[in-house]
Amino acid sequence: MKKTIFTTFVGLSALGLTACGGGGSDSGVATNTPPPVQVAPSACGVLKANEQCLQINNRHFMLISPAAKTAPSPIVLAFYGSPPSYGTPQELDSFLGLHALADSKNYLIALPLGGQDWTWESNVQEGGNPSADTALSLAIIDKLVSEHQGDGSKVATVGFSAGAMMSYQLACQVPHRVKAAFAISGQLRGSLSACKPLVPVVLHHLHGTADTDMPLAGRVAQSGNVINSLDSTIERFRQINGCSTNTIVSDAFKLTAKDQSAKTTSFQGCIKPTQFTMVEGGQHHPEYLKPVLHQLLATSFTSGF
Repeated sequence: MKKTIFTTFVGLSALGLTACGGGGSDSGVATNTPPPVQVAPSACGVLKANEQCLQINNRHFMLISPAAKTAPSPIVLAFYGSPPSYGTPQELDSFLGLHALADSKNYLIALPLGGQDWTWESNVQEGGNPSADTALSLAIIDKLVSEHQGDGSKVATVGFSAGAMMSYQLACQVPHRVKAAFAISGQLRGSLSACKPLVPVVLHHLHGTADTDMPLAGRVAQSGNVINSLDSTIERFRQINGCSTNTIVSDAFKLTAKDQSAKTTSFQGCIKPTQFTMVEGGQHHPEYLKPVLHQLLATSFTSGF
């Protein structure tokens, strides 16, 4: 083997501008201080700069735009994990540093909101039609292309935990529209044999070796659907992407604030890059070093574009 180096919604209130008291001690007059500006939360929660809450097909998604946008912009669909711990766009933004990613790479990042229970229809089934969430994802892509100068030829997805399962579903069902999938701490949910995309798709999976929330061996979900093991999930995409069994493993690098070592394994001979990165001792929701994580994300996405 060759070595190479390789929410609840956050309740934020907007800050009002406060004027200083005017005049000297002999004036006896003070400048009135305006009351704080009250910002009503949108359907997506309280929005920050360069965020919009948009609606399509009776569903909502939060859009993060780069601060200095250059058209056309690649599109990234980002899916949060299960509520309440990880289940809002704001939580995913904080976890992955999505504003910085959008600014540095000129990405339009769309964070869909789940259905009534805030979860995803991510189960991959034999003979199944695209789920409502896959249909929503395609509608979001079309909207961003037609109304926000998005580049429909450069579309990728990133998902965390339950959101990673949604990214896998897009890779299985619509690889002609979503060219690269980056899955974090969540494997393919449903039938592996039912995942048979018509074209290869870039895949990068990131996981911690000590993740007890989403074990590497997989588990049976509350719905009764199977969450496959990481080994079987990766093996399915090795087959889909025509990779050999030969791999190259990178030297260890630091990926978390706890200086935990990570290594990336890359399959060889693939039609599209197929990789996984393991964090030694990593838990389900570590504090990733954002510049390193963003480089992994951008490298995978670019290889699909």
